[in-house]
Amino acid sequence: MFSSARLCYGLYNQQPHIHGLLRDMDLRRIRYFLVLARTLNFSQAARELKVSQPALSKAIKQLEAEFGGSLIRREGRLSHLTHLGERMRASLQQVEDASLRAEQLASRLTKTETACIRIAVMCTIDPGKVSECLAEFQQKLPGLAVELLDATAESIQDVLLDGKIDIAILGSPVEAVPRLRVHELFQEEMIIACGVNFRLASRSSIPLKKLTDYPYLDRLRCEFRDMVVGMTDAHDVELNVVTSSEREDWIKSLLMQNHGVSIMPTSSAKASGLVTVKFQDVELHRSVFLTIPSGREDQPAVQALVKHAREYNWEK
Repeated sequence: MFSSARLCYGLYNQQPHIHGLLRDMDLRRIRYFLVLARTLNFSQAARELKVSQPALSKAIKQLEAEFGGSLIRREGRLSHLTHLGERMRASLQQVEDASLRAEQLASRLTKTETACIRIAVMCTIDPGKVSECLAEFQQKLPGLAVELLDATAESIQDVLLDGKIDIAILGSPVEAVPRLRVHELFQEEMIIACGVNFRLASRSSIPLKKLTDYPYLDRLRCEFRDMVVGMTDAHDVELNVVTSSEREDWIKSLLMQNHGVSIMPTSSAKASGLVTVKFQDVELHRSVFLTIPSGREDQPAVQALVKHAREYNWEK
């Protein structure tokens, strides 16, 4: 039974002050009262509840204090419910029944429901790298389900702290928050990507200033977009932006059709069959992180996945 829980049911048609009492009442004392109301005998009720008579009497007095009146009256060895006790018995029985149903439901779910880890993956992360890691993990734990969700750099911290996801894989660390733990998985170079038949495809590298010679596709969801803009501004490079999009798949589709160039992570470009061209005079790298709220690692499945991800060979 949920003995330490507090009531939050709106099942009653009593006066407003009674509603408030029921919301804040201890389920344990309600159970004590209902057994006593059925037996009308403190000794028998105490035996059924496996508590001492003084403990039972104390719980009933606390309940009466909360209701502001007597619930049961002793007359020698005989006991009977007062008018208030009779009126409250039905309402409290509804609370007890709802508690039992909730307990039974929770028991069924924990026994039959497949464990599921909710993972938010930033759209700029190569799905191939992540899926290979997860597939290998699920082979070790075949009874585990994984739910993959999309998330932006702006929303990732909120959904982590709100408990909507268990783990996030992203290309930039979230703000330093004591409740979040961050593990670096791997680093990779940011390069210039283009289609195989684009005129830049034959080059292995170019200076940053040469970017102005090519139409540029702007990845609006890129977590390093501000850094790229700052880098080009610092070198007096004005990008010739012809298309902007928040959708990574649209940008990659245009690149494959030789529509222009874009700066993106090496793994993301290679996974899409794009040509990668390096910078000759600047270096731009990103790290990919696994982020998890502190305390969430206490869950065995989450703990196992974090360990697997940190030990996984991300360079293969």
